Amino acid sequence: MASHIENKAIQLRDEAVKKLNPGGFFRTLFGRGNKTIEAIEYYTRAGNLFKMAKNWLQAGLAFTDAADLHSKTEDTLEGAINYSEAANCFRKCDSMAIECYLKALKMYSEMGRFLTAAKLHQTIAELMEDERDLAGAIRHYEQAAELLHEENHHSIANKCILKVAEFAALEGKYQKAIKMFQDIACFDLSSSLLQYNAKEYFLRAAICHLCNDPEIVGTIINRYIEMHPAFKDSRECHLILCLLDCIDLHDVDGYAHAIRTYDATSKLTMWHVTMLLRAKKVFEEYSP
Repeated sequence: MASHIENKAIQLRDEAVKKLNPGGFFRTLFGRGNKTIEAIEYYTRAGNLFKMAKNWLQAGLAFTDAADLHSKTEDTLEGAINYSEAANCFRKCDSMAIECYLKALKMYSEMGRFLTAAKLHQTIAELMEDERDLAGAIRHYEQAAELLHEENHHSIANKCILKVAEFAALEGKYQKAIKMFQDIACFDLSSSLLQYNAKEYFLRAAICHLCNDPEIVGTIINRYIEMHPAFKDSRECHLILCLLDCIDLHDVDGYAHAIRTYDATSKLTMWHVTMLLRAKKVFEEYSP
């Protein structure tokens, strides 16, 4: 069945090529516009059939051909749609997805469709993150957040800012990360529906302080409690205070035990573990 569908897709793609190269001077001169539209239709149909056959590379190439033709006819919206479709296909076979998303992004931005552009920035950032291009991921997460804030989608924007804060902390840019975590916490505190989440971002900010300057963490925790009284009785607050006690006592085993105990009931992410181990290394180096 898949083979039959794929053969039909190949036929449609070949028909598209013929439409663009009809032969004859006068046919080329007077029929180009309609032939281009017909070729676009064939490429699009071919792309959909290649998708059905799960031939993602050929599907992506067919949609890219359709998008390129839309660009030549200045049909920006349809071009953007087809570039996005091509990127979605390429993403499944690890090929050329970012390039097509960037073309679609440019078109949506030119049309003023900033929410769609923001989502594409986010998608590109996720792909770059997978490819370990953290600088590129940060850039696109920040651009996504900026557009989302402008479109009043603040909660989604904060998810992008959270990623930037995590990367900044991993790169040792603690002050940048701390500010972002605290900003997200403050935003959540302004909403009765989101304020419960603030303790998580205070925890992340406090962990960054542990890596950067453990001596001020006690003061920082008191400030967070003033901002969010419920934080005082939270497991997040108790964890940080316990870790501070272990640091003061140079109790390496107690530090590790506190983390394991917390993780047993509130699963820590790889980011948490990485940063907490970094903080542990800092105080171990200065232990007498």
